Amino acid sequence: MQLGSDALFARAAVAASLPRAIPKAWGTAIYHAIDRIAPAPFVARELGREALRRGDTASAMAYAVTLPAGGARDALFASIERARGDEGAAIEYELAGLDLPRLLARIGTMERMHPRAAYALAVRLRDRLAITTTHPDALANAYWRCGMLATNAVYHGHRPARWNPRAHRAFLAAARMAPYDNTYALAVAAYYYRTSDNARARRWYRRVVTVNPASADGWSGLGSVALREGDLSGAQRYLATALRYGPTAGSARTLARKLAARERP
Repeated sequence: MQLGSDALFARAAVAASLPRAIPKAWGTAIYHAIDRIAPAPFVARELGREALRRGDTASAMAYAVTLPAGGARDALFASIERARGDEGAAIEYELAGLDLPRLLARIGTMERMHPRAAYALAVRLRDRLAITTTHPDALANAYWRCGMLATNAVYHGHRPARWNPRAHRAFLAAARMAPYDNTYALAVAAYYYRTSDNARARRWYRRVVTVNPASADGWSGLGSVALREGDLSGAQRYLATALRYGPTAGSARTLARKLAARERP
């Protein structure tokens, strides 16, 4: 068993190590022998993966159907469908098995060219996570991602009246699910700032610096609100605090440029 595993996983071993010296065919032969004598799910899974690497989707499917229901089975089915060119079916299996790394990578790939399609997939992932009730952190992140994708749709020229409310609801849901994660509170604050709701933006930036007094983004946000309202001295104080905690923070540098432009004679 160990010799077979070493051969099959030799690609992950360091150069000049023993596994790299074992012919890969040995590993496959050993696993085939084990599968005949004492079938086990992990053996079938690895043989299915090996078949896929050879481009043999039929053999991979034969091993996949022997696996018990669960993430490993869904992941192998997804890989088979992708190898066959059916991306839609692959995504369905990944949603069923909650293959978060692959789904998030797919959403990221779609985001730039197809923001609405990326949003639709993110919503499906969010709803799938909500059904399981076992991944609260991932669910909060999924809500936040939906908000970011809705915001991205606005930047790509899609109707703000349709997409801004979606972003708003998603950011608020994420912040409520994970109240001590400032990523989500900052997203809510930035949403209100972007939509010119200064009072709510200030309230949420205050919440950020209450949770983390060293948040340069939170202090910069308060400074941006103050500057928009014409309070230059307040904006300067907030900027000084932001620079103290994050001298290289992009938000602080942006606020500094805006202040310099306002103060220029």
